[in-house]
Amino acid sequence: STSTAVDLVHLYGSGEQLDAILGSYLMILDASSSSAAESAVDNGWLTPLVEGLETVLRYIQTGFDRYHVPYSYGWSIVTLTLFVKTLTFPLTKTQVESTMSMQALKPEIDAIKDKYGDNKDAVQRETAALYEKANVNPLAGCLPTLATIPIFIGLYRSLTSVASQGDLDNQGFYWIPSLAGPTSVAAQKAGSGTAWLFPFVDGHPPVGWELASAYLVLPVALVVAQYISSAIISPPIDPNAENAKVQKALYLGLPLMIGWFSLNLPSGLSLYYFSNTVFTSAQQIFLRKLGGATLAEYDLGPIELGKARRSGQTVDATVEASSSDVVETTMDNTISESEGAVTSLSMSMEQDAQEPALRDLDRRCKRTRKVSYS
Repeated sequence: STSTAVDLVHLYGSGEQLDAILGSYLMILDASSSSAAESAVDNGWLTPLVEGLETVLRYIQTGFDRYHVPYSYGWSIVTLTLFVKTLTFPLTKTQVESTMSMQALKPEIDAIKDKYGDNKDAVQRETAALYEKANVNPLAGCLPTLATIPIFIGLYRSLTSVASQGDLDNQGFYWIPSLAGPTSVAAQKAGSGTAWLFPFVDGHPPVGWELASAYLVLPVALVVAQYISSAIISPPIDPNAENAKVQKALYLGLPLMIGWFSLNLPSGLSLYYFSNTVFTSAQQIFLRKLGGATLAEYDLGPIELGKARRSGQTVDATVEASSSDVVETTMDNTISESEGAVTSLSMSMEQDAQEPALRDLDRRCKRTRKVSYS
């Protein structure tokens, strides 16, 4: 319902923040469930998608090899991620346009909060009525991401399958020694995904500082990219908002959680997630900063607070005004007609009163003329 959507948006600050949280959480949840499974994962209804993406990945990598592109497997992962982001761009555009439409209503929403203060029921009722009047659906910013999440989970699982089959073992990527390192899917399943980094042995990671430093670059870059992406996507946090602490905790904690998650995965999967974050930020900059999003213009007219019914509808003051005008006009016409009738009656009575005097005067004039003629 609209009120439920209002609750979610008030809690997380914007539709896009909620989308980022849902996407990251489900991705991590999927990884956790995969880590407890056997190497041959039953992907269920996602099986055609996973196998299709895996086939496309190998096709791209073969093409890069044919043209002697260096680090072909790494670039094939980046290219496949770009391909999927391009396919899902229309859904992303719909999401951003919906969120920006909601942000355009912020002055009216602030006025509602100022008027009703701590009365949450009234704030939600008036906000829901405002969204309906503006024809804005708060959940429209979340639904596109819910549709794309299975696609990216399928992409993640296809890359996991490739890593499990050993295709990445001898594939490096610039400073990264191997896209299959520093850990493996098997080590992750055994709960020792960070054994390459912790605990230290004689003051250094088990794999040594040189290898550890090379593998740590990508997780650190991923955390930085996540913070930049959050800064682009998320609106400024209102320090006076009741959910300001929740938003700040999510803003600070989510990228760190994703960074820790990447330490437990082969670098090939971290490269995918880093590429996805970069492409997402690029799309957001295009849509939000460069005019790529198309927003519908609407005129709400004067916003009258306190007019929302519990059903979420607003009272139409125009109808009341029109009815009042009709009544007033009818009364004026009636009074004018009455005054006209009184005036006509008065003139008729005066004319009737003057007729006998006129007849008497006419008889006297006739007698005078007769005497004069004699």
